[in-house]
Amino acid sequence: MRNSKPAQERRKEIIDVALQLFLEKGYEKTSIKDITEKMHIATGLFHYYFHSKEDVLIECAALNSQMITKELELETFFDGKGNAVEKINLLMSQVLHNVSEKSKIIKDSAKINQSLLSDRIICTTLDIIVKKLIEFIEEGNQEGIFCCHYPKEAAELFVYGFQRQFQKEKERNEALKDITLSEYFVKNEKKFAELFSHMLCMKKEYGFDFGIEKVCL
Repeated sequence: MRNSKPAQERRKEIIDVALQLFLEKGYEKTSIKDITEKMHIATGLFHYYFHSKEDVLIECAALNSQMITKELELETFFDGKGNAVEKINLLMSQVLHNVSEKSKIIKDSAKINQSLLSDRIICTTLDIIVKKLIEFIEEGNQEGIFCCHYPKEAAELFVYGFQRQFQKEKERNEALKDITLSEYFVKNEKKFAELFSHMLCMKKEYGFDFGIEKVCL
């Protein structure tokens, strides 16, 4: 008797197998046939769920964003992770490391708008980053590490401000045309860390170290 699986379960299986092959072989070197053969399914079944390989990659990006968001929203994720500075370091490194891993696959593709898709992965997580930053800034105020009177505004200016600066830099500099948002942040990590510390009026004995200098480079 044929083993029929729920549509969502089968769709998720295709995405998981495709992502595994993208990481192992590279996006361009992975064919739809590779995916279907590894899963022992017919090509027609693949096309029932996805029109193309590019559609699978876009779905990977969307699911990755959802995964990051759910992970960071867990109250237990940051439990016991130290003071507010250490939690902010963990927040930024966790998000950008995860994003950069998927960007490696995207940059292997010559057929789609790599930069746009890479940016989509992280842009959909910006709101949760802001939400967590506000929480940690308020916590840092209570710990006496920060002296920030406007945590919400500081978090929004930092996150959305660097995103806007990134867009302006791309418009002015042709060499940055294909760079992604996460790569731009990593390349300017020290500058952004120093800027954020000043925005929060952080005590001099503390410092941000997102630990991601080599993640995307």
